[in-house]
Amino acid sequence: MYDDNGKPIKSLSATEILELIFKYLTELSKLRDYDDILEVLADMGRALTSADRCSVWLVSDDKKTIWTKVAHGLDDIIELPIDSGVIGHAITTGESIIIKDAYSDPRFNKEIDKLTGYITKSIMVVPMHDNEGEIIGAFQVINHLGSKGAFDKRDQERLTLATTYAAESLISAKLTKEIQDTQREVVFTMGAIGETRSKETGNHVKRVAEYSKILALAYGLDEEEAELLKQASPMHDIGKVAIPDEILKKPGRFTKSEREIMNTHAELGYEMIRHSNRPLLKAASIVAYEHHEKWDGTGYPRGLKGEEIHIYGRITALADVFDALGSDRVYKKAWDDERIFKLIKDERGKHFDPKLVDVFFENLDKILDVREKFKDVFEEKIPKIEKDKNSVQVLGAYGTKAKGFGTSSFLLNGKNVIDAGNILETLEEFSVDLETIWLTHSHLDHISDIAYILDNYYTNLKSPITIAGLEETIQAIKENLFNDKIWPDFSKIPLENGSKNCIEYKIISPKERYKISDDESIEAFLTDHTVKSCGYIYTKKNSSILITADTLDIKNILELINEREDITSAVFECSFPNEEEKLAVVSKHLTPKMLFDDLDRYLKRDIKIYINHLKPAFLNQLIGEIEECGSKYDPVILTDKKIIEF
Repeated sequence: MYDDNGKPIKSLSATEILELIFKYLTELSKLRDYDDILEVLADMGRALTSADRCSVWLVSDDKKTIWTKVAHGLDDIIELPIDSGVIGHAITTGESIIIKDAYSDPRFNKEIDKLTGYITKSIMVVPMHDNEGEIIGAFQVINHLGSKGAFDKRDQERLTLATTYAAESLISAKLTKEIQDTQREVVFTMGAIGETRSKETGNHVKRVAEYSKILALAYGLDEEEAELLKQASPMHDIGKVAIPDEILKKPGRFTKSEREIMNTHAELGYEMIRHSNRPLLKAASIVAYEHHEKWDGTGYPRGLKGEEIHIYGRITALADVFDALGSDRVYKKAWDDERIFKLIKDERGKHFDPKLVDVFFENLDKILDVREKFKDVFEEKIPKIEKDKNSVQVLGAYGTKAKGFGTSSFLLNGKNVIDAGNILETLEEFSVDLETIWLTHSHLDHISDIAYILDNYYTNLKSPITIAGLEETIQAIKENLFNDKIWPDFSKIPLENGSKNCIEYKIISPKERYKISDDESIEAFLTDHTVKSCGYIYTKKNSSILITADTLDIKNILELINEREDITSAVFECSFPNEEEKLAVVSKHLTPKMLFDDLDRYLKRDIKIYINHLKPAFLNQLIGEIEECGSKYDPVILTDKKIIEF
């Protein structure tokens, strides 16, 4: 955000974001000239992200080039091939891009800096889509002026708001109508951001909006006011943007103090928008403030009673509760309709306006049609593992935990993983669907997330998680982790449903094949590490991948690969650079030279080679040495979330 002298100031609050957006909407409503509109859009993008410069790039009619003549610091039109540079990459792929160091990114086109004399440091690009979903251009902001010096996901969300409005403005001949539509879009998007931060979905706010209009019309409000409520209701939980993540995203039950903080979102939302004179935002402020009030006076934040509660608040309360109970969430199943309807009837005259309850059931068919039309389709955490393909997903690829680097874990299917170094970061609440964690050994970087899955998702577990491993590994886990000293002994803690305890142990034997589905199996083989350890062969549809885990001597592993033609791929660890060979030997890990010397010596058949467990502190050096030492094998260095097909 900028002051009147054009100087950057502190990071924007949610209230300031709304004020800025509507300031620019007002300014745009007075404009008709295309270039003037582009200039104001660029100013809005710059202000929303605290950037030094912003440019609005457009795709040419023939879709062969991209061009801009509205960019801070530029006076002339710039035209480039459509796939040129960072902007071209974003437009051709549809991906938003955040770059902290422009000159280290090969996609950055340095020619523009040469033309202008400007030095680009940090960049963010967000594509613009038209109403048909086609990309028509992109916003680019450069050089974040805040103390952090780089753009982040929050800046991306804000610039996305700008692109949404920009696309609408640029393709519409009826600018006044578009401003009204975009105001509603901003309200909806801000509401959706509040929901997505708490693991809800954009469809939740759509459904609540539609339910609200149905109920408003049936209650007796006229078409104009019912439509106003529909457009305002997406902001009912906007105050959630001000609730700390550690509370908002907590997967289990709130403590009393956490619940008190969470309940402040109604008043926070009201305070954000109550000063606006716009009818839409005035209505939204009422909805945000009063949708948690109850007919009998037991609600919050003010304990209003009966018709003291604005009709907007009463309607949204019923719509919101019905949708929350009747829709699946990634962390809970929906209530069945019979149970929901019983609760609504029981709460008639308590939580809900009695007349509204009657209206609800009189219009139930319309409401259920809306629920079906806008039903949730969740983005899976494991969408890339397709049932008809032989593949695994790397959840964690590195040899120690650091920011942006997850430790060892491989997802075999939705129910089984090898090791537990980085499950929670990648699978989040889908972690509770795991049935078996197959451990290679007992070192912390391979087991750590078992504790955190249980701690975070205890109330969501429906069945025990089985921890499988060699006898020595299981014993080490029992004695040193789940021992009521380092961590609670979850093998003695019942599931919330009381059927079994939270974890069960399974001792495995090397070379024994364990079936994990009709066409999948897993078997262990011993490896050479500082503690008793093993690797695994995962087989699906008669094709196999071998994962070594931590090891020094791999002769027996390579002999196994030579014997097994079903093994088409293998993952080898490579932890330390060549100059740290002594450290590698004493800790029983490999260097690039040691690994590829052994492959040259013992491997007798062609397989695909993958490398993992690199120590982040040596990452660049290791990558260079792996490429040099193993060039004839064309090895693939694994990263977090990468898919391996075998």
